[in-house]
Amino acid sequence: MPVTPIRAVSFPGESRLRPSYKSAYFIDAFAVTLPTQGSKAYRPDFLAKAFFTEWPAWFSLLMWIRDQVMSVFGVKRSTEIQAAAAKKGIETIAVFPVISRSNNEIILGENDSHLNFQTSILIRDVQPSMANDRGGDESCKEVVATTVVHCHGLFGKAYITIIKPFHVLIVKYNLARLPNKIVTKEY
Repeated sequence: MPVTPIRAVSFPGESRLRPSYKSAYFIDAFAVTLPTQGSKAYRPDFLAKAFFTEWPAWFSLLMWIRDQVMSVFGVKRSTEIQAAAAKKGIETIAVFPVISRSNNEIILGENDSHLNFQTSILIRDVQPSMANDRGGDESCKEVVATTVVHCHGLFGKAYITIIKPFHVLIVKYNLARLPNKIVTKEY
């Protein structure tokens, strides 16, 4: 599957997560330019489903290991997160509960015993310099994936320190493949 270049970007000021930036223990934001073909009206739900589905086998293995190890410490397994949300009537995308949505952003996340994480999938206009790099004046959109983590004590801090490299790898991997996924599939 073709991949698209990913950029680390400033934390988006237009995100509903903005008030939580200052107090976050960990935060990152990455962006990818979306295809312009067909002047598709991108929706956050559509992009979040494309981003959070069809994981590679190595990611499924990492999640399985995470679930096995962390359940020993009383942390919810990914399937337990999804089941708890369903029991409360909360929509999920993949295993992640939907916290809020607007016309240009969807926020998913979970508040567990060790940490509170939220991930934003935000659609915005590409900065003018990026549009020029693409060789034209046509209007472009990008999707920005922002993750904000607040830790509950030392255990949460240790956990995020250990998984941070995997988190970054997974976000970049999925963002790089997102443009091709959304052109070839309907979510």
